[in-house]
Amino acid sequence: MTVLPGILILLVFLVAAALMFTRRLPALLALPLMAILIGLIVGCSQPEVTPASLKELIFNQILSKGAVRMAGPMVTTMFGAILSQVVMRQGIAQQFIRWAAEYAGDRKMLLGLVLFAVVAFNFTTLSGLGAVIMLGSLVLPILVSSGFTPLYAATLMLFGIGLGGMFNPANWKFYEDLLGLPQDQVKFYALRVAGAMLAVALFYLVFEGRRQSKVFAWAAINDEPEGPRVPLPALFTPILPPFLMIAFGWPDIPAFMAAIVYGCLVTQPRRLVSNITAAILEGLKDVGPVVALFIGLGMTLIATMDESAKAIMNPFLERVLPSSPIGYVVFFTLLAPLALYRGPFNLYGLGAGFAALMAKSAVLPPLAVMTAFMSVGQMQSVCDPTNTANVWIGQFVQVSPEKILRHTLPYILVFIFLSLSAMVTLAGVLQ
Repeated sequence: MTVLPGILILLVFLVAAALMFTRRLPALLALPLMAILIGLIVGCSQPEVTPASLKELIFNQILSKGAVRMAGPMVTTMFGAILSQVVMRQGIAQQFIRWAAEYAGDRKMLLGLVLFAVVAFNFTTLSGLGAVIMLGSLVLPILVSSGFTPLYAATLMLFGIGLGGMFNPANWKFYEDLLGLPQDQVKFYALRVAGAMLAVALFYLVFEGRRQSKVFAWAAINDEPEGPRVPLPALFTPILPPFLMIAFGWPDIPAFMAAIVYGCLVTQPRRLVSNITAAILEGLKDVGPVVALFIGLGMTLIATMDESAKAIMNPFLERVLPSSPIGYVVFFTLLAPLALYRGPFNLYGLGAGFAALMAKSAVLPPLAVMTAFMSVGQMQSVCDPTNTANVWIGQFVQVSPEKILRHTLPYILVFIFLSLSAMVTLAGVLQ
């Protein structure tokens, strides 16, 4: 087999990355297009290629089976979005913010710590731009008006979102389906990667927080009505799914369903049916773009995981991918910025195909691929200027997303280095 098909596949990845980087083509369209082109390259490279074999590969495999390849994460994401609506609509998240502000008072550093914890706690369940807007509209004005700079407030919230997402069962499900790993292993290593993230986030909170000068932003004060207070048991709603999964081994969907019913039952039991119905309708509306992205990701996975595609790409990967612990840490740390702008290390961009190819290669075990992408993924979660969360938060506090990127990049690189080092020395992911 010649190297030409491999070169063409790499060229497709590069062109797709360039189109998404320049915002000429959204990921929703770039991923299916990339899957079709890779399928054509793979199909035409076969010695016995026929129109019927190409039709089977493109229509039946990539487009038809690919569209439902990520059905598990799709459904889990839908239930996560429904629970997000319950937490927002029932006033649970707002109650967290009110209690945090009342408890910390004018103790500046304590306030920052408590609000960071509240954001992280909520995003173990919450997801989507709606949740970012709802929490950000409450958290950011409190931080800025308490004397923190807008850049610090924005970064602290993004760290909270990134940390909370590591405990989100919907994200765990994505890794399970993508790399074929059991749920217990995904949870075990996700918690350890999250520990490194927590350490770096706390260092940022203290180190940068002590350098803050007193500033005021009167126009940023939130004048929205407080809304109804919720009973204390309702505050356990966001953490209920990961708790049930970790403590009792529940599957993700039953854990989400239990939390949805619990959140509505303890807040407004007489309106249980109507509140659940409203949460379902609004949640499914919110998650539409993510589901569309998963469809494209599934098509890309089918295209790149085809046996012929793996045979084409494995020689390239074997030359590039590191096999030693030092090489593993250095490789993924230095190339971590490739997770930005939907790049090849971004699982919600080109990275799904790359991760699948890496996991199927003989160089890195699937666990090493998972921990690498889970660590590098925080580059996209916290720093990426194309994230809708980063764009909205930047606009709200009047700081450009590019400035947030430059400010957070060193801290996330340190986190990635620490996380990967811990994975190879303490967790043995390369063994």
